[in-house]
Amino acid sequence: MNNRIFLYSSLFLVLILLFDASSNNVSQSIVSSQPNIPETSSASNQKNIEPKQNIIKSSRGSSNKNIEVTTDTLKVNISLDDGAIVSSELLKYLKNFGSSNEKVRLLNNTKGSRYTALANVQSQELDAPMKYTSVKTKYSLEDNNKLTVSIQGTASGLTEVTKSYTFTRNSHLIEVQQLVKNTSNKKIEWRQYNTLSRGEETEGNVMLYTYTGAAYFDSEDKFNKIDFSDIEDESFQKEVKTSWISMIQHYFFTAWLPSEKGSDKKTIYTRLLSEDNKNSYQIGSVDNYIALSPGESYSFDSKLYIGPKVQAEITDLAPGLALTVDYGVLTFLAAPLFWILEKIHLIFGNWGWSIIMLTILIKIVFFKLSEASYKSMAKMKKLTPRMTALKERYGDDKKQFSEALMKIYKEEKVNPLGGCLPILIQIPVFIALYWVIIESVEMRHAPFIGWIEDLSSADPLYILPVLMGISMYAQQKLNPAPTDPMQAKIFLTLPFVFTFLFATFPSGLVLYWVTNNILSIAQQYVINKRIIT
Repeated sequence: MNNRIFLYSSLFLVLILLFDASSNNVSQSIVSSQPNIPETSSASNQKNIEPKQNIIKSSRGSSNKNIEVTTDTLKVNISLDDGAIVSSELLKYLKNFGSSNEKVRLLNNTKGSRYTALANVQSQELDAPMKYTSVKTKYSLEDNNKLTVSIQGTASGLTEVTKSYTFTRNSHLIEVQQLVKNTSNKKIEWRQYNTLSRGEETEGNVMLYTYTGAAYFDSEDKFNKIDFSDIEDESFQKEVKTSWISMIQHYFFTAWLPSEKGSDKKTIYTRLLSEDNKNSYQIGSVDNYIALSPGESYSFDSKLYIGPKVQAEITDLAPGLALTVDYGVLTFLAAPLFWILEKIHLIFGNWGWSIIMLTILIKIVFFKLSEASYKSMAKMKKLTPRMTALKERYGDDKKQFSEALMKIYKEEKVNPLGGCLPILIQIPVFIALYWVIIESVEMRHAPFIGWIEDLSSADPLYILPVLMGISMYAQQKLNPAPTDPMQAKIFLTLPFVFTFLFATFPSGLVLYWVTNNILSIAQQYVINKRIIT
């Protein structure tokens, strides 16, 4: 029964992954340059428009004039059309293991796969600047701790807009300031909006699909995800307080975060964008209007994160930002497990050994539960000869066979379900640890030993998957064999099936399963020796 529970739970997990992958439809991302933003409170009166679904078509062209900014962590291009960040490279993260040149690219301005982040301003009276200027075309952090890059634009000759981007050493956070100065002789209202626009993930692992889509956080509803399919169905709109918006994918994400000075109240919205009959998806947030008298200036501030889901870096940037590390419904278990794993890593300095040690600790915590399960299985294995004899005696008469079998259980004081509950209690913990290993960017391209140079990639020599299959076969031999011949044949094929499946999984995940199996085999072997012999 223990072996069956383990195999069934493993199979169930794989089926969940395959089901999730089936919804990961490929699409192209195109960004519209036309803002379509919900109305918010005016400085003079209250306005609000109910959300409605519409597809926004892009009509404004792009000059493709950009400036380039390079720091120790980021290389970004800023468009001089509207000040959008149209490309970003994460200089400390390789796109593929072993490649020394190509870095992970989140934002990009490639036709057919655009992904941009924009902080802009909007007025009811004037159009925002359509062209910005910069002193230089290239900027570099060099030996400085901070770098501020500014671009200037004019709105109809009546308002000056200066956008400043501040970069910090060893950080993926960009501070964005939009300084608006009213140079006219009348009062003008302005507001700030921030958007993230992109298409679906096209490079995900089909066997290990993780969430790609929009997400937001606010003080009332906390963390929420908005699937691209939901954006296609209907535009979303909500007034919030203490909020941020993001686009999430495996290991990395972008997010517009609130600044200390920024408005506490915002309106979050989503839009379906279209260009050349191709769709992309946008999540945005917009402030209320601010009235500027002649000669008056106002600074709209926000922060943009473009980087990895490194919990040590993102946890303190904004409330709930660590939830972008998507552990799903088992976050309440997975988050403490990662915390323990991270502390173990401080001691060993190797994520592979840390996974092994954490698996051992979990096994110690559940030692008594496992012991009860294995004792029940050992007693049943001891009865295997008598069960086989009953099967031969009653043949296809299942009713008489069941009655005789229950009589034996009663005589020997064996509970056939005694091994199930302890294993079922452990399954949520094992699945939570699975998500910890899958979601943790800290283990991306992290080496273990010898041939395993990347715990986030499949074992190149297939040694761990083979050990996984062998360990599953050994567990089968330690447990009572099914009395049904057909069922017995099916169980014999499962180690081969799972060896094939796990050959495509990250080696860190397979290492966890192998370690758990070896510990289970050792414990079960000792208990069997005590009870059966």
